Amino acid sequence: MASNARVRYLITTFGSIITILSGIIVLLVLFISGVAGAAQLVFFHPGGLIIIGGAIVLAIVPIIWIILAYIIYSMAHENRRTDKVVNGIVIIILGFIILMMGGGFVIGPVLDIIGGFLLIL
Repeated sequence: MASNARVRYLITTFGSIITILSGIIVLLVLFISGVAGAAQLVFFHPGGLIIIGGAIVLAIVPIIWIILAYIIYSMAHENRRTDKVVNGIVIIILGFIILMMGGGFVIGPVLDIIGGFLLIL
């Protein structure tokens, strides 16, 4: 029975790691667009401010993905001694929130949700 729980937590851990990686990649893309906006400002093009501002506003969403995925990771990796049903329900809810925000290459939150359902069973 313990090996089944390890596999269930491992699925959830992989999903949260994929979600964290996707958030980092999106943040890197937004950083590159911010550098492009700064380059436009160097050449006195006022559109650079719009690009920089948009990149700053858009960076909030991947940061939320990373925070929620870290919470899922800590629940799946560190809080194994607590109730599996409670962990499963919280993981499903957080995975669904990340999925609705469009994060994790879709496969990350789906793995989190599947791992959460398996923890409840």
